[in-house]
Amino acid sequence: MKKNGRSVQRDSKIPGSISIDLKPEVVSLRVRAGDWETDNIIGKITDQTALSVTVDRLSRYTILTKLTDRLAVTKKDALVRRLGIYSQNLRLTLTADNGSENSEHLQIQADLKLIMYFCHAYHSWEKGSVENMNKRIRRFIPKGVSIYCLPEKLIK
Repeated sequence: MKKNGRSVQRDSKIPGSISIDLKPEVVSLRVRAGDWETDNIIGKITDQTALSVTVDRLSRYTILTKLTDRLAVTKKDALVRRLGIYSQNLRLTLTADNGSENSEHLQIQADLKLIMYFCHAYHSWEKGSVENMNKRIRRFIPKGVSIYCLPEKLIK
């Protein structure tokens, strides 16, 4: 598709994704631990690194992981490594956006034995816990700052 002489990427629904509309009501009520939301923070645009932010909806417990690139397999490996240490009853659901970094969702679901739900396109408020945490993180890591240069001590 072209717009004003330039190519425009269309909304690409991730194949096999489960809509947030099908998420159980108990997740919205925030009455149990194990319902997670995830998103990436991009630093410097020319930099390929990112910061994976994963938040438990009930406790607001946050996991930050520095990603060496923005590929789906890197995000998958980080989520499996960081969430995999928790028991199954603390890994029930995971909500994400439709970004290409989440295209490995079937493997994430299989490895972590959870159900992954996807927000509607451009509806970031549907995963409000992680978006609020991103806002808090931006106080310390403003846009344009390279995440590659950040020490692990600051991220942990």
